[in-house]
Amino acid sequence: MSTASSHASPEKGAEPPASDNAGGCRDLGELLIRRGGEKYAFCRGKFVLDVPAGCETVPCSALCEADCFNRIVDRYGAAFPNADRRAVVSLWTLYYFSTLTINTALAWLELRRLLPISLDETSVCLDRETGVPMAFLVHSLGQRRELGIHEAMHPLLRQHIEPLASAISAHTRISTKLLWGNAAGYLDWIVEEAGRQSRPALAAEGAPLFQDAVFPDGAKNPLCGTLRAMTDENGVAFKRRKVCCLRYCLPAIGGCGQTCPLPEGRQ
Repeated sequence: MSTASSHASPEKGAEPPASDNAGGCRDLGELLIRRGGEKYAFCRGKFVLDVPAGCETVPCSALCEADCFNRIVDRYGAAFPNADRRAVVSLWTLYYFSTLTINTALAWLELRRLLPISLDETSVCLDRETGVPMAFLVHSLGQRRELGIHEAMHPLLRQHIEPLASAISAHTRISTKLLWGNAAGYLDWIVEEAGRQSRPALAAEGAPLFQDAVFPDGAKNPLCGTLRAMTDENGVAFKRRKVCCLRYCLPAIGGCGQTCPLPEGRQ
């Protein structure tokens, strides 16, 4: 494993990043589609300046309070009566972290936009009926910056996921390693997908997020070691988690296939 190093943003070239002006756009997904086309249509409506229809908003910082978090998970868990609560909590965070990490990473990699994404700046938009995280409400679509990848992802990793994972772990029976694994799976996927679908340099830029054992300030990087590169019997490369997300414990959900570290989760 390497230690954190200075990874500068890609130099300006034939495809300049978006300007600071969002052109009146109120949806990050629309900016991504303007930049990269319909391959980013799945981002539409996920990071927005207006509350989506059918949703209620909760400040992300409030999720650090046990009462608030448990009320939301209880509502979500009604779909899984008598299920292992750890698995219910984990699955809820998979929805949360997928939307959070994928869109924040693309905002940086494709648009060079540093989003206001710390816990205190963001609200999660929940389905009123189920409590499923549907989107994030932000106060702006960010500003263009010239930063290295660790600096660019600092608000996401150090000011949002880190305190939230610690809080959730404190008032549930889920380890922070499991929660970081949930975030890592989606972040790793979108970094590699951006490299495949857009420019290989984007995947190379994001790789240190998982390769560097420590952050630039010397703090341990909890993303490092969460995923292990492997090859199946047909020579196809894949990533396997270090810690199981427990989703296989929920009825009608099933496991993660070869990604799961547990044999029972691969069925």
